[in-house]
Amino acid sequence: MAPSTPIDGDLLNQRLKEMFGFDRFRPGQQEAIEALLEDRGLLCIQPTGHGKSLLYQLPASLFDGVTLVVSPLLALMRDQISHLQDRFGIPAASINSDQSMEDNDEARARARRGEVKILFIAPEQLDNIDRFEFLLDLKVEMVVVDEAHCISTWGHDFRPAYREIATLVKRLRERHPDVRVLGLTATADARTEGDISAQLAPRGVDALPVHRRSMDRSNISLWRTQAKGMAHKLAILKRLLPSLDGPGLIYCATRDHTEIVAEYLTHAGLNVSAYHAGKDPELKRELQRAFIAGDFEAIAATNALGMGIDKSDLRYVIHFDVPGSITSYYQEVGRAGRDGLPARGMLIFDADDRRIQDHFIHSARPSIEDFDKISQMISKHASDPLRLTDIRRRSGLHPTRVIVVVAELTEQGLIEKTKQSGSQVYLPTQQTHAPELSRYERQEKVRTRELERMMSYGRGEVGCLMNNLRAALGDEDSQDCGRCQACTGEVLFDPAQVTQADLDDAQEWLGRRPVVIRSSRRPVMEEGLALFDSNMRARGFMDFMVNRQRAPQDIDVPLAEDTLERLEIAARKLMERYSFDRIVVVPSNNWAQREEVAHWLGDCLGLEVDTGSLVWELAPEARQGQLLNNDQRRANVSGFMSCRAPFFPDTCVLLFDDYTGSGATLKEAVRALRKRGGIQAEIVPLTIASVRWRLGRAGMI
Repeated sequence: MAPSTPIDGDLLNQRLKEMFGFDRFRPGQQEAIEALLEDRGLLCIQPTGHGKSLLYQLPASLFDGVTLVVSPLLALMRDQISHLQDRFGIPAASINSDQSMEDNDEARARARRGEVKILFIAPEQLDNIDRFEFLLDLKVEMVVVDEAHCISTWGHDFRPAYREIATLVKRLRERHPDVRVLGLTATADARTEGDISAQLAPRGVDALPVHRRSMDRSNISLWRTQAKGMAHKLAILKRLLPSLDGPGLIYCATRDHTEIVAEYLTHAGLNVSAYHAGKDPELKRELQRAFIAGDFEAIAATNALGMGIDKSDLRYVIHFDVPGSITSYYQEVGRAGRDGLPARGMLIFDADDRRIQDHFIHSARPSIEDFDKISQMISKHASDPLRLTDIRRRSGLHPTRVIVVVAELTEQGLIEKTKQSGSQVYLPTQQTHAPELSRYERQEKVRTRELERMMSYGRGEVGCLMNNLRAALGDEDSQDCGRCQACTGEVLFDPAQVTQADLDDAQEWLGRRPVVIRSSRRPVMEEGLALFDSNMRARGFMDFMVNRQRAPQDIDVPLAEDTLERLEIAARKLMERYSFDRIVVVPSNNWAQREEVAHWLGDCLGLEVDTGSLVWELAPEARQGQLLNNDQRRANVSGFMSCRAPFFPDTCVLLFDDYTGSGATLKEAVRALRKRGGIQAEIVPLTIASVRWRLGRAGMI
């Protein structure tokens, strides 16, 4: 359908039935599509599960050109592409960081040939000059901005990457004046709504038309319970899940928490897996497929999965950690019951969880000193321009702050990005005015206010739980739901059900839980284990960190008996999966008991121990913990290690070290073993501890 083709309601209903298999539109859908086609733009604010995807899928099937969907949800892309191609016969593709370079190149080639009706792209891709220009060259009929609240600094979840969307829309309209724009969100109050609408409006128009539906989800009942500490929350889940009809989704604030929750519930005999953005892309695709197919009772996930899945039969959503805002909570809990059948939302509230969200809020806000530092750095290197990775490494700032500062300086015309020698680099411009930073003060206030609302919800200070969510989202006719914990007085879970034995079991498990060291693709390193998680501050970990630099003759044993026992158990667990030929030890100038512990382990396992093949060819300039971010830590060791002894290609190695933080030293050891040692078989890491370095500051969290 050409852009000038008249709107025909009969055509829309015919396409709805023939292509999508629905007899009728849901309330408001047809009116929204007709408004979009007639007015060339629409901002649609509807609750999660209301069928917003159809608002662009159906028009896209009628257009001659491509519909571009900008979305941060990689899981959504996979889900939508599968549905579009397999169920509806609409050719679709995506460009994102989870795909290989070859897959992204193929998606671009198909789009250029006109073989794609809907092209999904992650907003971060718009920062790349080549990909931005590629999109401008396509015959784009419609731009869809999913999670459109992220474009507004008045919203709770503003993201710098979304700033490029308004620029893209403007540039596309210069080439295709009739291009349509559709903004979609389930979370926008009146102020955020006005900001989104103004940013995406066509030239000469004050704002996009807005269609807003009631935020009530009449089939969802909301509940809350109190907890104190990680062990208590785990014990609650262990007791609660068997009483609930599944499948379910357990939201966690961090990647580490998804792993802890999934592992503990598996230990308790439940079939639960973990999902987060740090997992290998192929594994993420398989986990998503298995979850949608019903292979798990529940999945513990960050919103890298939860907001993007199209699984209509979720019977519950549990928040293991306090989310950062009422609007985030509404959107996330709204994944439950999309089939219209009864579903539950449960918040396990621990007031101490606020610390995580406060960290997220404050780590993202740049200071004027951050802007000055990066501006001066870019100006100083104008003759040899810096890439983004160079800026991160040289500045030592938190990676999120670097992205925010560079995006802001670019938007305000104080720096510009260009291509040199195949790399995207940044140059100073002639403008010298100070950057205007009021939006960051406003954003911090907005996010802090939203977090305060969430804390009040968790403490039970708000009356009807659903009414509280609706009112926060600007639902003017909200009223008590009559079905939540506050309205009925019922209790879904009584904390008294958790016994002291439950707490002791969870605490004991946390203290003895090994940490998975994630695999890597470049260089190829298999998944391994660390005995201690520094976040847990277990006694064994603290003793190890205190004694690791003491000479062997100054201490009774190189490691405590319990730690040695755990080390043997972890190593034998890895030996169940791999047939190791030897233990290779990572060089260290600070671990005094390195050789004693390694040889003890070799004697236990009956393996040869190699403490001399891996060496520092060049000494790192600093200890990893003294550096400020992971870019600096990678640069500190990259290319510095060598392997003195050649190995047979099929040698399988247990790579042993005292602790790992950013993973840079382990990866450098693997690189040396593969490049200089000639090893092609598995290399599996095993360390005493896994620590978390601060970002933007030296030291351990």
